[in-house]
Amino acid sequence: MNQVQWGIVGCGEVTEVKSGPALQKAARSSVTAVMRRDGEKAADYARRHGIGKSYDSAQELIDDPDVNAVYVATPPASHCELTLAALKAGKPVLVEKPMSLSLNEGKIMSAAAREAGQSLVIAFYRRALPRFERMREIIQDGTIGVPRCVSVVHRMKPDHKSADNWRLDPKIGGGGYFADMQSHTIDWLSYVFGPANSVQAQVRRQSRSHAAEDLVAFSLGYDDVVASGLCTYSVSEQAESVTVLGDKGSVSMGFFRPSKITLTTAEGVQELDLPDPPHVHQPFVEKMVAHLLDDAANPCSPEVGLRTMGVLDQIYQGFDGG
Repeated sequence: MNQVQWGIVGCGEVTEVKSGPALQKAARSSVTAVMRRDGEKAADYARRHGIGKSYDSAQELIDDPDVNAVYVATPPASHCELTLAALKAGKPVLVEKPMSLSLNEGKIMSAAAREAGQSLVIAFYRRALPRFERMREIIQDGTIGVPRCVSVVHRMKPDHKSADNWRLDPKIGGGGYFADMQSHTIDWLSYVFGPANSVQAQVRRQSRSHAAEDLVAFSLGYDDVVASGLCTYSVSEQAESVTVLGDKGSVSMGFFRPSKITLTTAEGVQELDLPDPPHVHQPFVEKMVAHLLDDAANPCSPEVGLRTMGVLDQIYQGFDGG
């Protein structure tokens, strides 16, 4: 293989700007085919993005001989089935986050990748974005001294269209907005501090307007750092940030919106501006291409993805909604 020729399974909204063009614009990478259950929408996507083939069958796309890597961009409920099908066909897989509907499914996917001798990469793309990498450097290079604790804040107004939102159906997403969005934060914290060695949580379904939780208060313990978060999705205001406090300063940034890094030390307050690229998956895609073509490290292996699934599994054990 000297060119990664992608097939996208599930060419929905997330692939329009964030990831689809990134697969096309990264060096030595192109999109050969796309799939969606609605064949007309798949064909329209292909026309608009200059892609040669479209399918309404995932298996047909996976079996296409011109496709040599598969990007699974569907909701988590189908991640395991589609990943296993692609691995069985002898093709590496990039799968959206969280990697699976459950921890057990994630273990099945990880084992299948090992048995097939194929790469499985979890799309935690914030691991490669420049501003996230700069914040990680600040935490680890002593700029704020010894890191002591992390504060995670995520507040959202109620979703009044929840009946049409798969992210609020745990049978499809494995949880609610917390699983969908905060899985990014949980993964990134493990990237910075290593695996969490303790997990505590309170999970509530306060509004009762959908099946998913709408409040998660959690605490993650690392070797010398504790991260605490309050994530609530049925309140009157919106805010989100991750702040790391050390013994000589702090650093803070928004995770889910374009944001500057705010660095506070004895020298004062600085704002560092590292704008996201137009297609935020592209730096991560470039790392995956290097992994597939140059034998570079897997940018987010299934073993690493399972860490996040393990933390989510422990958090949701406290869900009063079941």
